[in-house]
Amino acid sequence: MSAGEPGLSELADSIAAYESRMRAELGDRFDAEGLERKHKRMREHPFLFLRATCWRWAEAAPLICPELMDAPRAPSVGDAHAGNFGLWRDAGARLVWGVNDFDEAARLPWPLDLVRLGASISLAVPDWKADAIADAILDGYREGAAAPGPWVLERDHLWLRDAFAANDAQREGFWAELQQAEPARVVPPELRDALVAALPEPGLEPVFSKREAGAGSLGRGRFVAWCEHRGGPLAIEVKAMLPSCWQAGREPGLADTMLRGRHRSPDFSCRYGARFVVRRLAPNSRKLTFAEIGRALAGKLVRAMGTDLASIHACEAEAQAAVRADLKHRRGHRWLADAIERVARWTVKEHKAYAAT
Repeated sequence: MSAGEPGLSELADSIAAYESRMRAELGDRFDAEGLERKHKRMREHPFLFLRATCWRWAEAAPLICPELMDAPRAPSVGDAHAGNFGLWRDAGARLVWGVNDFDEAARLPWPLDLVRLGASISLAVPDWKADAIADAILDGYREGAAAPGPWVLERDHLWLRDAFAANDAQREGFWAELQQAEPARVVPPELRDALVAALPEPGLEPVFSKREAGAGSLGRGRFVAWCEHRGGPLAIEVKAMLPSCWQAGREPGLADTMLRGRHRSPDFSCRYGARFVVRRLAPNSRKLTFAEIGRALAGKLVRAMGTDLASIHACEAEAQAAVRADLKHRRGHRWLADAIERVARWTVKEHKAYAAT
């Protein structure tokens, strides 16, 4: 263990404290069964452990990466990892790719998003060296900092569309899974009302079911309203929200501000509130799965991830200018590779300790 790194003995106390806060914050939006599934997923793989423990990264980052904490602050994802990228439709019905989860949005030193993304890739693909990961992320980030913009997959970037757009079998499977889901016995009134309000017209009679997705949000109530509408299936999802785990950098409304940033083409259906987030579900409005990322992962994709993070950080002109100036003074990629190695090594240790319990 490197000097300054949090001790493994702190892990159990950290988990207990976070989950106690979660129960208190969520009230009837808390999902006890989902939290139990989260514990199981955390034991499966270091990458899933990382995804499920963003609050732990928020606690540890100043100790593991102290040299980065004085970097200029920018509106940041806070939970940037390889599984937090996906597809959606924008207001023009165009297919767009990029970060699609801002649950942990906060104003942070800008390199922290890059470090967490790089560590997640290192854990997902252990034979890919940190130097190569850092080089790809920074190449993309520098490109995005110079010319920020969204990844619209209609004319340009068709390689991303080819890699991730759902085929016919995946589309059929997506809707079949929703249809076959067991109806929810109880939906918290606040979340039910949010789903009904998000339907395209009054008078529809959807089926409500619980939904499990990802790892970090397990334990938060998550439900789908599904129905047939004007000749085809329609689905809306609601997920209970918590305040960002970055206590020092969080701001009310920041997630929605970043979602709709000046260099984004946002999901037309997505709305972030203080207590829940609502969005449309569809075969091409989703996160990418660990298995998909594992198959498609390559330098080109990781560069694209870095570019997208730069576009997000540039949502405010003042932050964009400060990041550009700071980036010019960071030579090469070794500074990022060193941080990626430290965080990945620390995460493996924590996962091993947790899996043994």
